[in-house]
Amino acid sequence: MLATAFLFTLFLSPTTLKAESTKRPNIVLILADDLGFSDLGCYGGEIQTPNLDALADSGLRFTQFYNTGRCWPTRGSMLTGYYAQQIRRDFLPGIPSGGGNRGLRPDWAVLLPEMLSQVGYRSYHTGKWHIDRTPTQSGFDKTSLNQVGRYFSPKLDANGKPKRPLEFRDDEYLTSSMADDAIENLKEHAAQHGDQPFFQYLAFTAPHFPLHALPEDIAVYADTYTDGWDAIRKQRWQRMQSMGILDPETANRVSSVERDLGPPYHFPEAFEILGDGEINRPVPWNQLTDEQKSFQATKMAIHAAMVHRMDIAIGRVLDQVRSMGCWDDTIIMFLSDNGASAEIMVRGDGHDPDQPMGSALTYLCLGPGWSTTCNTPFRRHKTWTHEGGIATPFIVSWPKRIKDKGQYRRNPQHVIDVAATLLELTGATHPNDAPAAPGRSFLADLDGDHSADERTLWWYHDGHRAIRQGRWKAVSPIGEPWELYDLSNDRIESVDLALPHADKLSELVAAWEQQLADSIKLASKDLDNQPRTANDLARQNKVMSKAQQDGRIKRAQVLPGGETFFVADRHAFVMKPESPAKSKLGKPWIFYAPALSRYPDKHEQWMHQQFLDAGIAVAGIDVGEAYGSPHSQPFFDALYDEMVSRGYSTKPALLGRSRGGLYVSRFAIERPERVAAIGGIYPVLDYTSYPGVDRAAAVYGVTPEAMEQRQRELNPAKNLDVIAKADIPVYVIHGTEDRVVPIERNSAVLESAYQSVGNESVITLERVDGQGHNFWEGFFRSQKLIDFLIDAAKGD
Repeated sequence: MLATAFLFTLFLSPTTLKAESTKRPNIVLILADDLGFSDLGCYGGEIQTPNLDALADSGLRFTQFYNTGRCWPTRGSMLTGYYAQQIRRDFLPGIPSGGGNRGLRPDWAVLLPEMLSQVGYRSYHTGKWHIDRTPTQSGFDKTSLNQVGRYFSPKLDANGKPKRPLEFRDDEYLTSSMADDAIENLKEHAAQHGDQPFFQYLAFTAPHFPLHALPEDIAVYADTYTDGWDAIRKQRWQRMQSMGILDPETANRVSSVERDLGPPYHFPEAFEILGDGEINRPVPWNQLTDEQKSFQATKMAIHAAMVHRMDIAIGRVLDQVRSMGCWDDTIIMFLSDNGASAEIMVRGDGHDPDQPMGSALTYLCLGPGWSTTCNTPFRRHKTWTHEGGIATPFIVSWPKRIKDKGQYRRNPQHVIDVAATLLELTGATHPNDAPAAPGRSFLADLDGDHSADERTLWWYHDGHRAIRQGRWKAVSPIGEPWELYDLSNDRIESVDLALPHADKLSELVAAWEQQLADSIKLASKDLDNQPRTANDLARQNKVMSKAQQDGRIKRAQVLPGGETFFVADRHAFVMKPESPAKSKLGKPWIFYAPALSRYPDKHEQWMHQQFLDAGIAVAGIDVGEAYGSPHSQPFFDALYDEMVSRGYSTKPALLGRSRGGLYVSRFAIERPERVAAIGGIYPVLDYTSYPGVDRAAAVYGVTPEAMEQRQRELNPAKNLDVIAKADIPVYVIHGTEDRVVPIERNSAVLESAYQSVGNESVITLERVDGQGHNFWEGFFRSQKLIDFLIDAAKGD
């Protein structure tokens, strides 16, 4: 037994470790901060990044690589191989967790340098940290904790403190200093530890705000962005297509710009400081003032200059590796911690509007207009879990191993895979007591293109949720319903399939909830029973919580006497009268459609007030752009059941405006026994007239061809005889000049259905000569329509 132990000790001796370690590659891991998916030249951007472009040409570019959507969880995940929540580095309900030192890693959650030391590596850290404990407490042999919040170094007084008022040196720039530090590490390593492999972790702060750049770099891009963010986004997409960055089957256009979506946190005081040039929405460029155009174009020039200088810094570090004679044996990885940021704020040293933009005494952020462009072609930004927030460029170079130089890899990967890959290629391991890590090695991708097995990836940050299984992705912004996308043909997340694939969505949501429960169980294992304060367990402080709430997209519905709530994970509302009218079937109410985020609007307010004054409630549920899909009916049933449970009538009247006609006709076709009457304002009844089979097909869960061929089964306009035979009273008002929703193909078809079964006496089609699809007051103040619906809802 003693002899066996002695032999085992020999095998683990430092001499043996060093001898074996010479066979292992050196590692350079480079992390950018707030870089957009399309910022680099090799990912379609116009920014000059020749060093990273050359790295991509000699290595591989990954097109479906993910981060966590935020800086600190990405860093914790990347260096451990676990989801940040599992190691308490992002929020979990009931667990002391999050950024800074709010969430301390379990003892088993060691970082890469500690694991790599098992097999002889020396590890060096340069730049941003944003992980609990210090780098040297976490396995790094040497660290340089560079400043954050500014890129220029302040001049110091006799006591070594920044002079007041602040003055800045012109011979130091943070990004360049980080490269200096990494180069010094590598030189020292070559001189003193040349027989060991090295791990250099270089974490730039660029291009994270504040937007600070060298004047000569800003000058390079002074005129680049004057055409505006819409034009630049189009140009980037054209380059991405010609380069083949994304599989054309997964994205054949850019995502629609979410014009109502601004920064994730709203700080109104920042706009008072920044002045009239700042704007917090990605409005069309041609709607900006000249002052705004100049201000915004300069901001993007500074962002580009920061990326430009970072590329120069990276080139210097790579030249140092080459000079050491170990280029072929060094694996280099480059990525970003999250997508480009839409944030706008002023903090740190503050903002002096009289100083040159991008200089030390200014504090500028990219904002949603340019962030949308930087994340081309995806939706949303840093913090969100849509693709724009979590998709990162990812470049890997390893001359000795990679043969498919300049090629793409399209398997889905995640920052949790970085540690798994580096552990596999070095032979290092997690501690014995560590649980199984979710990270999966992508070492095989370096050797050849292949289709990996389907896997599950999970996100949870700032209240935003997402999960991906194979081609399916479910995503839910904070306070919003789950959405479902098929990423095999829709990486821009444009067509929500939550309705036609409700079973798949339920499956994914259940898997998301299970991962959350498993993470809570794992993260709480080694916690003591010490009482925690509310602050210890809060997701964010009160200031950030309010700022996030204020920054959310507001529903623009006009709801006099309204109450909003969720039904079946969908936004719903009810406008309640002060004194409900009496009815034998319960309190009378009207089912309204479409209950989208902007409807009902101000044009219907007067009409709805008449209903309320008559004691009639009005309710609706937002099922999105459902276009009369049969898959929307379960949600209509859910609202109906909710209203009945509240004492409302079992037989409401229905009111559909425009596309809402498809919704109410579907309701009436599927549940005619529940309908007291139908009212309509230029209602759509035929999906071939609006929105057309191509747009409607997805939410019906069939192809456009099937939509054409199966109209008798699917198209509400072809099933109006069901409503007519049920003897449901109808009053519709429609303009004869409507070119958007032609009366002949919609309301007149409903009239014909009633005539064909001999029920023409219970339908009224009020034709309004000379009016089209517009806001003519007569549509919304038709007393005949109002009285008809009031009487029907009451059961009179």
